[in-house]
Amino acid sequence: MIVSGARRFRTFAWVGAIAVAAGLAAYLARPAGRAAVDVRRSSFRTTPDGVAAFARGLERFGRATAPRLTPLADADPVPGALVLLSPAVVPSPAEVQAVLERVRRGGTLVYAPQLFPAISSTLRITPLMDSLGIAFRVPRPGDLEQPEWAAHSLTDSLPAPLAPRRALRRTTARELGEGTRSVPPLQTLLTVGESEGPRWTGAGLMPFGEGRIIVLSDAEALSNGRVADDPLALVVMRAVLTHTTPADTIFFAEFHQGIRGYESTARRWAGFIFGTPQGRTLLQLLLAAFVALACAGLRFGAPTTAVAPPDVERRSPLEHVSALGDLYEKARARRTAALLLLARLARGVRRPPPRDVAEARALIRELEARRGEQPALARIRRGLRTDPVDLTMVAAGIDDHLGRRAES
Repeated sequence: MIVSGARRFRTFAWVGAIAVAAGLAAYLARPAGRAAVDVRRSSFRTTPDGVAAFARGLERFGRATAPRLTPLADADPVPGALVLLSPAVVPSPAEVQAVLERVRRGGTLVYAPQLFPAISSTLRITPLMDSLGIAFRVPRPGDLEQPEWAAHSLTDSLPAPLAPRRALRRTTARELGEGTRSVPPLQTLLTVGESEGPRWTGAGLMPFGEGRIIVLSDAEALSNGRVADDPLALVVMRAVLTHTTPADTIFFAEFHQGIRGYESTARRWAGFIFGTPQGRTLLQLLLAAFVALACAGLRFGAPTTAVAPPDVERRSPLEHVSALGDLYEKARARRTAALLLLARLARGVRRPPPRDVAEARALIRELEARRGEQPALARIRRGLRTDPVDLTMVAAGIDDHLGRRAES
């Protein structure tokens, strides 16, 4: 039993050592943090390019916000208030139709187109831009100078505006194509351009059915790095608060920022273990260590056959006892051997064999209570008290006690 306990302790010690080594290796091989070099107008991001501060500002004014992680078509219903800022994933024509139908029935959309430079001098017009009749203005010297607020209730009592990085224009009849398709009117809120030349749109408001569309030429005004200093962010917030109610939830289109869902800690670890060279190497080393540990403690069959072959001479009982005694002697398990010897006394009084020295002494006291004090039992007690246990004295005491009992 002592040997078994020591072996079990060594096994647990090895398991603990491997676990500690694995944790240290995982910590040292963990993927390094990467800076967000791409620009995403996401409410999840607290970096300067994100719009988390704008979302929290809406919440402080009593408007609940939430991310939308699904497309705008063939998924959840389109919400009544939606923020779509410089989408990395361009909404499809089916999504555009669903969004405009929702706005027409009384919804609100905050929209800043994504700038997709084309190979030629023209700029790409997305399906939503085409439906709204807007396009980017290729900037020329003086086009983005002298920003001014247009006369509107949303721009009252605001400080001077900051110049946007780009401007919008209305699409021409040739760009709209043939037919009688009409586009919603545009109420300008911010204009830029030379004092004597044409003025271009930096921000505007589009009445669309029973709803409204707030159009921005550039979403940078709502970014974390600029929202506190750009008065245009106040204009957008005023417009959202005016055209929504406290019962509405304002959804940020995170799906179109390239975000498909929440990433749990377990998924990040699985991605590290199975998706990186360092993780796969660590996994293979752990598997090899546990296989080696299992093989070291695994017994491959019994040491001798259950039935002796007919051509092999069987050992006599005396040889068997002698070999067993040698094993106990080499293992220094004298206490275990003494407890096994005392099983003969326990059977005599119909008691279970003692499992430790305390139970052995209790067995001797019970025998003395039944038959009185005897020299044989005292000899057994002295043999158990010695260190190491005197097996000869214990065995002689047992034989003497059982012999006197047989004579009586």
